[in-house]
This record gives sequence, structure tokens and C-alpha cells, in this order.
Amino acid sequence: MRRLLKVLSKVGLASERGEVNLAGMMMIAVAVIFIAVGFIIYPIIMDGTDGIINYVNADNASCTVDDFTGLGAVAGITPLIALLGFVTAACITGFFGFQSLRGGGGGSMHPKGIMMLGIGQIFIAVMLIIFPVILDAICPLIMGDLSAYTGLEPILQVTPMIVLTLGIIGTIMGQYFGTKALQG
Repeated sequence: MRRLLKVLSKVGLASERGEVNLAGMMMIAVAVIFIAVGFIIYPIIMDGTDGIINYVNADNASCTVDDFTGLGAVAGITPLIALLGFVTAACITGFFGFQSLRGGGGGSMHPKGIMMLGIGQIFIAVMLIIFPVILDAICPLIMGDLSAYTGLEPILQVTPMIVLTLGIIGTIMGQYFGTKALQG
């Protein structure tokens, strides 16, 4: 046991008295949980994205994702952004935990930061699941007669892409502020 403590103290993970920083260990555990939760919800993100890319309105089959400007492209990049987001959140949390273990004061086990990071991961999946409701609401408007309303049709066609982009930005902001709160 003394040899283990000597080895750990040489790399800065423990003192020779056997003191260990519990907050640092908890942050590393949370980082592992972030990876696990990220890979658990990733199929949900993929299914939600597939639902958007392959969207066909139930009431009017002529209304598809192609009727919405830029939506297919933004939906196609969403899984990559989500993957990078949860892996980055886990890496940064683990890094702060390791820094805290070494005594560098790299981060704190602040509940606000952990909650923001967790909500950021789950928000994107929930948003993608309920996103077809937005498309179902806009399709009848686009397929209707909008000739009396100048400029309304292009705005309606780009609205879903803007909503999806804002959802992605909201997720990124949640991850950013969660990471900033962990820095202490």
C-alpha cells in the first residue's frame, strides 16, 4: 500500500498521508457517465434526425423535407454536432476532475455546471423527437394559397431550419455555460 501511495504521490494524485480529493474523483465519474448517457441517447438522436430527413406529411404527401429551405442539410449535420458535443463535455469534465485530483484546482463539483452539461445532452434528443410537430404545423400553410401574402411563403419555408439551428445553438450554449460553471 505504501508503494502505491508513493507512486501516486510522484505523479501528483495523492499525498503521502493518503489524502485523495473526492471532488476530482466525482468529476471523473461524471465524465464517464456523460459518455455513457451520450452513447445511450445517440440512437435517439439518429432516429430523430432520420425522421426529419425522411419527413413526409401524413395529411399531404406532397409536403416533404425538400419543401423547407436548408432543413435537410442542417438535419444531416446534427448527429455529428451532438456526438462532438457530448464527447467534448465528457473530456472537459474528466480533465477538470484530473486537474482537481492533482491539486491544480482545475474545477469544482458545482451542481449548476453538471446540470447544464446534462441538460444540454438531453435537450437535443428531446428537440429532435418533437420537431416533426413543427413541420406538421407549417406544411398546411405552405401547401395552401399564400399568394395574397407577400413574402410569407419563403419565411415559412426557412422557419424549421432556423428553429433547428437555434436548438443546436441552445444545446451548445448549455454545454458552454456548464463547462464554464465547472471551471469555478
